[in-house]
Amino acid sequence: MSSKPHIAVPAGSPAASSNRRRYRGNVRTPRIAVITPTKDRCALLTETITSVRSQTYTEWEHWIIDDGSTDGTEETVANISAEDPRIRYLKRTSDITGASVCRNIGVRATTAELVVFLDSDDLLDNHCLERRVQLMERNPDLDFATFQSALFLNKKTDLGRIYDGELLGDDLLRFLFFEVPWVITAPVWRRSTLLRLGLFDESLPSWQDVDLHIRAIVSRCKYLRFPEVDHHIRWQYEATKVSVEQRRSPKHLEAALLLLKKFEHLVNTNASMNWVRQRALCSLYFFVAERWVENKTLGKALSAWRVIARRRLGSGFLWLTGTFLLCLYRMPDPGGIVARVVNKWKGWMRLRTNPALLKSLNGQQLG
Repeated sequence: MSSKPHIAVPAGSPAASSNRRRYRGNVRTPRIAVITPTKDRCALLTETITSVRSQTYTEWEHWIIDDGSTDGTEETVANISAEDPRIRYLKRTSDITGASVCRNIGVRATTAELVVFLDSDDLLDNHCLERRVQLMERNPDLDFATFQSALFLNKKTDLGRIYDGELLGDDLLRFLFFEVPWVITAPVWRRSTLLRLGLFDESLPSWQDVDLHIRAIVSRCKYLRFPEVDHHIRWQYEATKVSVEQRRSPKHLEAALLLLKKFEHLVNTNASMNWVRQRALCSLYFFVAERWVENKTLGKALSAWRVIARRRLGSGFLWLTGTFLLCLYRMPDPGGIVARVVNKWKGWMRLRTNPALLKSLNGQQLG
């Protein structure tokens, strides 16, 4: 990532005109679009844009889709765009908000053949777009391809960890177990494939990326996975992040139950349902039930867990023992005994959820 500061260039100045002529000369039709949804992250967004501008590949455009920022994002992006017109800016105008709404706006706005989604606090390696474009050009039959993610706090590699999705095996099963094998920036997509899949489901308050990736797999999209790390995900806690909200917000938890029903339908219709995939769905229902218990709503938890019996996804014994443990969960557990028993039970019942997915850069597994 370049350390050179961006200088705001007035849009009508000779310098801005010179920059526009220079980039237009290099880029007639961008081959690849980077799409970044953002809201009130101006400082982090500037770092993200810098990582895109530092690419060794130049035939790109970067769409910044604003979800309603009030922190000067529009003015900052306008200044950068005056210097580099490959940076494009759009405001969301629809009543529905959210990152995935903004991603869909970006996909519809671009005419580039290839698309990469990049969150507004994450970074690309300098060679990222070059490698991805070359790969998709050499493999015109691919719908998408994925690369590995590194994790950081403040600057690249400061955690020394990568997000360790297994490259071999049943990716659909891993998504159903919520052992997410890749994150939102990992794939490079053909825009035509995204349009064919129907883009992100804007009715979902969370898990939209998991939903898209499951639909891609069960639709039998052609894809390859590669071990190279070419992007960096900022590992930080924000109370307003969707990844946090989906574990505690009643709206998100209610929507999760509808989404799990959708997953079941997708697998039944387009893939083959088997015992292992049924057990994966059971693990997700128990995950949602646990979150309801954490929200001190045992009735909702038991109702969510009862679905596995009603839809015959799990045995009566699985349902009964799970119900008992959910009731235990609401009791004080200062020694962590109940938590340990529940984890043991998940192993016995083959409810594998959220294993260690972090690995150090030297290959050591981290908890």
